[in-house]
Amino acid sequence: MKYNYYDGARNNYEIMSLSLSYSPIKPEESSSGTYDGREAYTKVLTKLDFIKLVDVFERAIWNEEDHSERREMGCGTLRKFLNKDVVSQIYLKRKSTSNKEILELIKSM
Repeated sequence: MKYNYYDGARNNYEIMSLSLSYSPIKPEESSSGTYDGREAYTKVLTKLDFIKLVDVFERAIWNEEDHSERREMGCGTLRKFLNKDVVSQIYLKRKSTSNKEILELIKSM
């Protein structure tokens, strides 16, 4: 199982069983042409960290109130993969509880 979370600026966080990899966008890829997501990194996760992330992602998937029909500026995007297949993709409203919770948890790690 794997998850990809794209924040409102389209920086990519890839979460696999015991790792979190961050792939930022570059200024030339940003809508402003100046935003820089800084340096890429990979962090080893504990089993508890992974369980916390899966919990927050799965609750976001089920919390339809926080979903948006389409990707709007500032929305988060969450994709869930089983093997190599996308089994779920949702857009999270910019100020939704789920989006805020995901960002806070990732930043705390």
